[in-house]
Amino acid sequence: MIITTQRSPIAWAIDTALTAAGWTGFFYLFTEGVVSILGESYGASAAAASGALVPTLHTLTLYLLVAGFNALLIVLWGTYRKFLFRSLRRNRQPTEVDDEQMAAHFHLSPNQLHEIQDSRVTVIYHSNDGDIAHLETDQLRMQPAGNNSVYETAAKVA
Repeated sequence: MIITTQRSPIAWAIDTALTAAGWTGFFYLFTEGVVSILGESYGASAAAASGALVPTLHTLTLYLLVAGFNALLIVLWGTYRKFLFRSLRRNRQPTEVDDEQMAAHFHLSPNQLHEIQDSRVTVIYHSNDGDIAHLETDQLRMQPAGNNSVYETAAKVA
């Protein structure tokens, strides 16, 4: 397949049912149209019957040309995305974030981060600005390093 997406089983079942219904409707309408054309020309000469099919064949040819053009566009788009955007693959694994980056992001010291990771229960209280005001773990209660002037001085030095 050119384009692949992950779908749940329910979405796959709905897609399959709608596709089957569409193809069933297409074949029903197609056969009804051909039968009605042949029914009108039944008993007439072969030349008259072929004359009645010419407009239908022109319409079918136009439909096939439009479908072929759409298929060509999809194939070209898929090939373009495959070769020119290899670096933007969505299925690659996210980059690993180390403990230092995570601690700095949440304005915590590395010791506080390890305490949070080792605890079974952690309650995080936020300030009005959205920063972490203080933390409660099953071990102890602590202020985040970001609220500490010693941490901010050390972060500026680093």
